[in-house]
Amino acid sequence: MRPIKDLIFEEYWNIGYRFYNDDDTVVDGSQKTFNQLKANSRYWYADPFLFELNGETFLFVEMFDNITEVGVLGVSKFENGIFTEPKPVITENFHLSYPYVFEKNGKIYMMPETHEDSCIQLYEAVNFPDEWKKSEVIVKDVNVVDTVIENGFYLASTICESNDMSVDLSIFDENGIETPFSPVYCGRFDKRGAGQTFTYKNMRIRPAQNCENGNYGGGLFFNKITQCDEKGYSEELFSTVEPQQIITDEKKQVQGIHTYARSSKIEIVDIKFKRFNLKRLFWILKKKAGI
Repeated sequence: MRPIKDLIFEEYWNIGYRFYNDDDTVVDGSQKTFNQLKANSRYWYADPFLFELNGETFLFVEMFDNITEVGVLGVSKFENGIFTEPKPVITENFHLSYPYVFEKNGKIYMMPETHEDSCIQLYEAVNFPDEWKKSEVIVKDVNVVDTVIENGFYLASTICESNDMSVDLSIFDENGIETPFSPVYCGRFDKRGAGQTFTYKNMRIRPAQNCENGNYGGGLFFNKITQCDEKGYSEELFSTVEPQQIITDEKKQVQGIHTYARSSKIEIVDIKFKRFNLKRLFWILKKKAGI
């Protein structure tokens, strides 16, 4: 049984967002102020990904359900200068997170983290952004998290430790076959994926989590990709962002950050806090009692 204090004082995540340009972005390692899409008592929001379609901006997130203690995937839309409250769009009987959305050959896909289902799999949009169907399994029987695509290769974080902190950076080709040069980094606390790759001042950047000292949400590393082709993969550190560099519109102290996203105008981080949530204790006890 978990200590009572861990049941009623929970870690939770909000989404922080702001307008940016490449001369005014958190990627350069400077301090920035973010507005917030706030959690409610039932759901908190993490692992943001942005997708633009027909001039509209959509935000996909993990919605962690305090009743079931499982993550589902949700969508929000940017309207009138704010993001709407997310609504669930994909629910499974296992935990889902990291809803990486992309377009390929005229179709829209989502490749979330399905670590608890031991695979990397795609969902295809049937009626974007609300309806999705399972499309295909890319890689079976793998212990990976937080996968993204770069230049046709799947960049996946293979879990080394049971606490999900130490990872190998594994590279799979477009057919889901691990490349001969994979893993390119082993047992690292600074390589776990933290969002979609992007272009910044003519550089390709891969965000990664700072999990050093077992600290989930310790910060972000922005890595410049120096090679990603059939001969190999390599990257070098470009900049870092620590939680204290993220200022909220409420001036509330941020205790962690671990995912970054950007569209053409908006950049986003997820931000960790702690709160008193007595409803959570009630939901957990009710669940254990089978009510």
